[in-house]
Amino acid sequence: MLTPEYLNSFSSGYLGMCDVLNEQIIRDVARRIAKTGRITPTAEWQLKQAKQSGALMDDVIREVGVLTGKSDTEILRLFQDAGLSGMLQDAKPLLQAGKLKTSDIVLSGAMQRTMEAAAEKCRGEIGNLTLTTAIATQQEYMQTLNAAYMKVTSGAFSYQEAIRQAIRDAAVKGTSVMYDSGYISKLDTAIRTALLTGVNQTAGKLTELYASELGAEYYETTAHAGARPSHSVWQGKVFKIEGTAPGYENFYEATGYGTGAGLCGWNCRHSFYPYWPGISKPAYTKDDLEDYSRPKYSFAGNLLTEYECMQKQREYERAVREYKRILAAYDSYIQTVQSEADRAYFREEFQKESVKLKEKESQMKDFCKQTGRSVDTARTQVSAVHDGNGNLVSFNRSISGKAVWANKKARK
Repeated sequence: MLTPEYLNSFSSGYLGMCDVLNEQIIRDVARRIAKTGRITPTAEWQLKQAKQSGALMDDVIREVGVLTGKSDTEILRLFQDAGLSGMLQDAKPLLQAGKLKTSDIVLSGAMQRTMEAAAEKCRGEIGNLTLTTAIATQQEYMQTLNAAYMKVTSGAFSYQEAIRQAIRDAAVKGTSVMYDSGYISKLDTAIRTALLTGVNQTAGKLTELYASELGAEYYETTAHAGARPSHSVWQGKVFKIEGTAPGYENFYEATGYGTGAGLCGWNCRHSFYPYWPGISKPAYTKDDLEDYSRPKYSFAGNLLTEYECMQKQREYERAVREYKRILAAYDSYIQTVQSEADRAYFREEFQKESVKLKEKESQMKDFCKQTGRSVDTARTQVSAVHDGNGNLVSFNRSISGKAVWANKKARK
């Protein structure tokens, strides 16, 4: 069993790497737009556009390879950590009752094989998704430049304004992946879904194996604030694994375990663990479960539930990441473009966006202070370290630092 808190945060480090990749690709798009040169209705400009489009795809393929190289080891580590954490939670009642010793808790051969196979499957799924990023980015680049071309040639926009809108739109959209079905999703959303679903389903399978070895007949489900309505009806309750018993519904029928919409399904943070009548104590009281959906956090004169608070904070975090991508794109364009007039124009735009970023960060901190929540910085640090050729190699806070300086300058 994995706790909702564990499932909410276990992938933050990995998603931080995805954010770095996201920012790097947006930088690439801005740099390639700058290298395409002034928009003109000529065959020469179209050839430049096509050339930079091909170079952009090469950039993205190389950078996805950097992430893939890091992620193979990271994904296996995530699954191994989750497996051990889940086992310890499953055995907790028996450990506390003195029925088991910590040394008795080991992954069996079947459990180890299940975990490794699941990690390999998840690595393959994420690898396939990230490879589609190159195609999606190339298409976005062409569409962005074509839209800018139409704006400039129509006379409705200046060149600088059209390019600013093009770069900003690309940064706001972020990086996408394409599923086999044709469905398009944000890179970080797709990766988080794959990791959360993969790890939680694997933990569920390990719990089933462990419960079978110990002869458990009951499961208890975890509970958390903000559960979707279809899940809140069964969270925090005890169920009979096989059949039913007086006062206990059937586990599979009640929770939908094994289906995408049920327990341990798509983006589900619920889990389950063996329950031992006479040994285990229910983890949740009726008041506990009711408290999860009770508005109790004060903000701007309103009372919010835990779920509403979480959604509001995530909204702030997404906005912060978005502004940082915009700043990264402008910064890349400034470093690449040859025209001093264009550099001056984008420096001014950089300052404007920097003010917006700091205002949004201030709003997020104020919200967290009023509601007693912690500011989650694991996902908001999206900058990267580059080598001499502009290639992604690691992390840093360079964009954040530049934004602070530009924000101070703009307010003088």
